[in-house]
Amino acid sequence: MAPKEPSLSEAMEGQWVSMIGMATMFVTTIGLAALIQPFYNHDAARAFGPGSETKAGFILLEGVFILVFTFAIIWLAKKNLQKFIQVGILLVLWIALTYSVVPMAHLMIPIDDPTMESTEAGSNATMIPGLSTSNELVLTNGTAIMSVENVDGGMEALAGGNIRWIFDIENQTGEPSTSRDPTIVASHGSYVICDDTSWKRVDSDTGNILETYADDCTVGFVDANGEAWHIVRQRILKIDPFKPIEEVDTPLDLNWMWVMPDGFNPNTILRIEHIGSSHLLIVCESWAGVIEIPAERSESGFEPSEIPTTWNMTLPGGGIFSAVAYGNTPGKAINDTAESFSLFLGHPDGSVDALLVHSNGSVTDNPNINLNEAFEGPIRGLMLADCCNGGSNDLWVVDGNDLSIFMGSSMVDRSRGTTIEGDGHVTMALIHRDSPNHDILMDGILLVDTELHNQSSPWVRADFVIPERSPFEVGGVGVQYADIVGIVIATLLMLALIIRPEWYVVNTAGILVGAGVSVMLGVSFVPWLVIIFMIGMAVYDHWAVNGSKHMLTLADTMIDLKLPILLVAPKDKDYSFLDEGDQVMTDREVEAHVELPSESVEPISTNTPPKPVRKKKSADAMFMGLGDVIFPGILVISSMTFLSGGAGFGIWSGPTMVAFGTLIGGLCGYMVLMTKVARGKPQAGLPLLNGGSILGYLISALLFIGPSALAFNITLF
Repeated sequence: MAPKEPSLSEAMEGQWVSMIGMATMFVTTIGLAALIQPFYNHDAARAFGPGSETKAGFILLEGVFILVFTFAIIWLAKKNLQKFIQVGILLVLWIALTYSVVPMAHLMIPIDDPTMESTEAGSNATMIPGLSTSNELVLTNGTAIMSVENVDGGMEALAGGNIRWIFDIENQTGEPSTSRDPTIVASHGSYVICDDTSWKRVDSDTGNILETYADDCTVGFVDANGEAWHIVRQRILKIDPFKPIEEVDTPLDLNWMWVMPDGFNPNTILRIEHIGSSHLLIVCESWAGVIEIPAERSESGFEPSEIPTTWNMTLPGGGIFSAVAYGNTPGKAINDTAESFSLFLGHPDGSVDALLVHSNGSVTDNPNINLNEAFEGPIRGLMLADCCNGGSNDLWVVDGNDLSIFMGSSMVDRSRGTTIEGDGHVTMALIHRDSPNHDILMDGILLVDTELHNQSSPWVRADFVIPERSPFEVGGVGVQYADIVGIVIATLLMLALIIRPEWYVVNTAGILVGAGVSVMLGVSFVPWLVIIFMIGMAVYDHWAVNGSKHMLTLADTMIDLKLPILLVAPKDKDYSFLDEGDQVMTDREVEAHVELPSESVEPISTNTPPKPVRKKKSADAMFMGLGDVIFPGILVISSMTFLSGGAGFGIWSGPTMVAFGTLIGGLCGYMVLMTKVARGKPQAGLPLLNGGSILGYLISALLFIGPSALAFNITLF
């Protein structure tokens, strides 16, 4: 007669120490992964490179790697090639260890952050938004525009720079300049200048005049075919190339005239950019849109139709855009021919719209960037520029009086305490320079024009200084002292594992390896791909434990070789992992089918669930494979990496709360697993652990970020 099944409290009696110890290691492993996540949160660290994080094909490939690894180990074990297994796995584990230990060493031995010290610089002109580059300032003093190079940030005129060329607007046509500052648009290798009295086009490299028309002109540009266009009040029209420049009142060709959209205000233009070959982005104070440059006559006659747009928005209730930035998306390589660019629109209330402008003229929200809860406002200035030779743009934000720098695709805030006094709109330019100790693009000067209508007021100058380069270099890669310390610690830990693989050594290595693998995969795939991965591996784990049972063979091999791909939770201090044999899991699987007194059943966990075993002595342990910790950890790290926005809670952001909710869900799955194991019911670990983590993610994502967090933005390749 079978013994009566014990109550849950009776079954778990004497096992609390192991269970709490295992839960502690579960949390510690994922916590360490979260600690080092910022170290790897950049495109170069993604497992399959930039852009791969949304490709389902790569997560499937990762699953194939795991299956191949599993069956290769089992095959080698059957061939009695345990030493070969040991050497190969130790090498892989050493690499994984360095992934976690090296960034921890950097936390202990930090590299000095770049510093910024604010002073003043000479001006005598105002910056033209969006035209300056890393080695050239493009300025205007109202009557002329000029290109300035070799800027050193001094108090001399033009911040100590040299005038490369100057174009005198007034003297080109003899027309007096107006009180309004000229509108200057970068247009196909040239600058088109309009000041209400004439349309002028100059070469952007030399400043030489290319063509001019004495037309009433608020905004001018040339299309991809070199044909001249201008905007006059609410009308946009092509300029007749055969019209003499002195004949201002020549009749217009009404077949090449259109009406600008409602909301467009030619007197409040903040930014104009060409999009692809046939579209123009225009941002005014209360309206923004992308117009399609016509390629054919309108044939509308005296009642011109509205210019076609691919996107436009008008702010309600007198709202305004307080700042604009346009350029290559942060984290993406700087490339003038990219398929999409980023547009950031700042508001006085501190919100910032993050948009993607595509080469076909369409505009969409950027799902990876949400800055609406990041600032108090007003947003006085925005700029996209590469601060530190990273090869991609960073977002510079003047929020009230504070300057913030958000770096890379993860938009990590690397603010450096620089203040920009005032309350008006500002224009920024980042100038890089050579210095005795650093390469070009490594030291720079940030210039901020805080009084756009006062040309004599000095600019704010902030010197951006990168600390000394790495003390060592290997194969062209800089090596810091922290890198050496981390590698040495990882090597010593592997030696300890080889010499004396006691449970505390195995656990230390296992926790660090688990953290390293979790962060490597977590920063490589968006949450939905991780969830698909977790579901697939949970199904596989259930089959491997309860069907083929080959996971038990794998666990026996790892325990026999004393390798840290599992965690060990002893029941008391007398336990020694060195005494474990080579058939632990197999023996326990057999014993699970023998009727034993209820008090002799205790939990064992592998990468799959704990198994009941006959109690041989009081000192015993619970085992859990690293996979049971790594998969929930991957989802936690992915949440931190790829989610954005949300209200959060207190000082914690929305993504942080989702990551915490995912961890709580995994712990709930662990507790359910333990109740089943304590009763002597064999269970695969991943179905419950992964299921709990996924449920925790879904609930917390909806609570703290909203339905946008569940957007299924993935493709196969």
